[in-house]
Amino acid sequence: MWPTFSGDGAYQAGHAVVWRDAVTTWFQRMSGIPDSRGRAGRYPGRIEAESAALDGYIVKSVTPWETASGGQAIECAAARCSATFRYDGDSGWRDLIVQYFDTDNGIARFEVRVGQQFIAEWSASALLGTRKPDGSSATRRIIRGIALRRGDEIRIQGIPDAGDAAVLDYLEILPAEN
Repeated sequence: MWPTFSGDGAYQAGHAVVWRDAVTTWFQRMSGIPDSRGRAGRYPGRIEAESAALDGYIVKSVTPWETASGGQAIECAAARCSATFRYDGDSGWRDLIVQYFDTDNGIARFEVRVGQQFIAEWSASALLGTRKPDGSSATRRIIRGIALRRGDEIRIQGIPDAGDAAVLDYLEILPAEN
């Protein structure tokens, strides 16, 4: 059974990105042949969750390694956790992409703020058929049209539920789509 969403394609898009990254990274690692155009392993705008300022989150390896960016993610080990990212790009309108893992053993919640401004919230409630962070539970939330200035702090709060530890993989900040 394939999960269905309200037409936004977030799950499918998240999977496409996970497997694009996994295949290119795996082949580069196994072959030892460098990417002459410098594409493999380079993702402009991506900030690994494990490099954020963490409060309550802990870094965990994901198995298999190729199903998480950098082979790691962060999981909430408290009642509420936060990962804070500093935006160092040019000021302007941006889209935020939160790559996370949605497991079937609870319904974690996420909130996003820029500075003190509330931006978005959602529940990780899809039924994806897995109870652990892996390629089957990878998905994403796209938050469009956010005004960012150099130095802004983007904070993602995770609220775990039962066995769903509000696991985050990365934040990607891209120029806003029109």
